[in-house]
Amino acid sequence: MTDRNIFNRRYTDYLPGGTQVWLVNGAGVTTSAASTQDFTAGDTLIQGQAVYVSGTYVLPATAASGVDSTQFNAIGITAAGAAASSTVPVNLDDVAVISAANLVDESTLTPGQYYYLSKYNGQITRFSTASGTVSASGGYAALVNMGIALSTTELHVEIQPPVDLYS
Repeated sequence: MTDRNIFNRRYTDYLPGGTQVWLVNGAGVTTSAASTQDFTAGDTLIQGQAVYVSGTYVLPATAASGVDSTQFNAIGITAAGAAASSTVPVNLDDVAVISAANLVDESTLTPGQYYYLSKYNGQITRFSTASGTVSASGGYAALVNMGIALSTTELHVEIQPPVDLYS
């Protein structure tokens, strides 16, 4: 992959199906803060987990029904594993490595597909239904777009605000 800067934005290319595609990274300023920030782990975390901030800690994020809605507010993907109370780097806006341990019902990412926060702590999933409609069935309380798969192991992190689902 290569990066290039145009109009004060950073772009990353990838080749899904042999066609070059450019993705914009972040809100624009190329001299902005680093895309990876260090936080304190509030629990034991593995590399590639979706996390949210609670107080001064990062914890596994979830989109499950019946949890506090702050847990829907994923901020990034862990760039390394960490024990509780130790420092953990979190990828806020760049390419993150995702393993099978962080996926629901898949062993690898599907390039070109969007991934969403799962109802399982720290995991992500593809969204698909036969009707194509979004519903709160199946134990989900929010729909949180986490990014798009660039390869079978890389996710371009572009987290969107949660959309609360009501039945």
